[in-house]
Amino acid sequence: MLDYSKTSTIATVLAPILCIPLYWDDTAPLPFAAWFAAMTVAVITRYVLLRAIRALPHPAQDGRVLNLAIGLVTLMWGLGWFVFVQPSDMVSYLLYQIISLTVLFVGMVGYCVNWKTFFAFVLPLKVPELVFITAHFSEVVWPIALGSMVAFYLALKMAFIFSKSWEKSFALRLKNDALIAQLTEEKNASMAANLAKSEFIATASHDLRQPMQSINIFVDMIDNRQLSESDGAIFNRMRKSITVLNRMFNTLLDISKLDAHLAVRERAFHLVEIVHSLEDSFSDLCAEKKIKLSFRGVKQQVQGDAHLVEQILRNLLANAIQYTDQGHIEVAFEASTDGLSFSVKDTGCGIPEADLPLIYNEFFRSDHSRAQCDGLGLGLAIVNRIVKKINGHCHVQSEVGQGSVFTVHTRFAVLPAQAATHLQPPLASREADGRVPHPRDGQASKGHLGILENDEALLQAYLQYFTQAGYTIHIVPYEETAFHACLASLPPLDFILSDFRLGPKDGLYFIQQLREEFNQDIPACIVTADTSPQHLDLFSQHNIDVMYKPIDIHTIEKFIAAHM
Repeated sequence: MLDYSKTSTIATVLAPILCIPLYWDDTAPLPFAAWFAAMTVAVITRYVLLRAIRALPHPAQDGRVLNLAIGLVTLMWGLGWFVFVQPSDMVSYLLYQIISLTVLFVGMVGYCVNWKTFFAFVLPLKVPELVFITAHFSEVVWPIALGSMVAFYLALKMAFIFSKSWEKSFALRLKNDALIAQLTEEKNASMAANLAKSEFIATASHDLRQPMQSINIFVDMIDNRQLSESDGAIFNRMRKSITVLNRMFNTLLDISKLDAHLAVRERAFHLVEIVHSLEDSFSDLCAEKKIKLSFRGVKQQVQGDAHLVEQILRNLLANAIQYTDQGHIEVAFEASTDGLSFSVKDTGCGIPEADLPLIYNEFFRSDHSRAQCDGLGLGLAIVNRIVKKINGHCHVQSEVGQGSVFTVHTRFAVLPAQAATHLQPPLASREADGRVPHPRDGQASKGHLGILENDEALLQAYLQYFTQAGYTIHIVPYEETAFHACLASLPPLDFILSDFRLGPKDGLYFIQQLREEFNQDIPACIVTADTSPQHLDLFSQHNIDVMYKPIDIHTIEKFIAAHM
């Protein structure tokens, strides 16, 4: 109401001025001048009182001052009946009636919110009119007077309706404000909880992955051919359990990467690159279960994100192998005008129809096949999220006891043969067995390998394994003073293998320092247990590859050999 009063100040000033051309010739000069002076004082007083409301300390007092300011001006309009209107002159009566009704209906909208304010506005306007009608009972034009009373009644009724509407609107606004405040509070709590969850997972994951990496390396260094039959059986069961743990860790890492909203990075690549990698990873497991694994349509080149395509296939293949006890698994690639499509078909246990709408939910595991495997129920959830990230779609056909077919359609274009001839054949395809060649035994050192690692057990595992593999190892200290002292005796390094968390300075810092020292972009890889999403893009910005613990030592060695 106060804001409405302030916005109507200009109209309050202009309206009396407009009365000068209307009534100057037909009104006695003295009454007109007295009315105009009184109106001027009322308008100025109204302005001063409205300005004073900001400084008043009590809302009730504010209301009384507002009512007084409003009533002063409308009282002047009410007294105008005795100045401007000739009772027997229908024109002057009707003209001032229009002015009075205009003031009434304009003010009614702004002041009907509070009935005290409304009556402080309307009574000074209408009471003088009633007194005027009573005083000139025999002279007034009764149709106009009755019309005025009817208009007054309608104004009261409309004010009542407006008032109820204002109340409902204000109550709704309060409810909305309360809901918004509640939603904001819940959102902040959710964000805080999510941040705490991410920090906890990152910390717990780091602390668990670190010893798992040492276990992986030491297990890989054991030659089970030297064990007795019973010890070998125990060792094989232990290795399978470690494999399950590794798979769970990597699944959680995949979810962490997707939560980091990584961008899709497209490049031209050969499908055979992915196929060789998948064969390396799954051929032994398929051979162990006596499952035939085959690939079809692999001699194609694609413009897309090879890493995400491989990640989808890894999860689909892992599921297929897990739920297939006999028969075969086929991975088929097909080109279409819409882009690359691929499918994974197995002869496993199948999925019940009732479970099909749920299979992409995180942590969902069907009761039909729960007893057949260990896992977190995240594989298909990861597939679904990656497919959405690349704007593709995935569908499944399955029959219990007969197997399943998962088909993924992507927007990645399949390149014509002539457009892809400039691509270098993948490393795996240049070797008969798909593996990176190593120097023969008896040859000189494979290269100078610098290692930065603050976990003593893991450092000793690296030292023992890579020394046996034929590398010249240089343990680089991660304490800054010792690090700079060590630089003087370091030969040029062929590769740097580093952890990320090393104390006050991280692995990125030391790799950059070594590169600057030798003035060359030494190939480097960070093997870390830190899976914080904010670090996932940081490594690529510094042209440093990253692997996440736990990871088998053969994969690390293969990577080092390929980059030296």
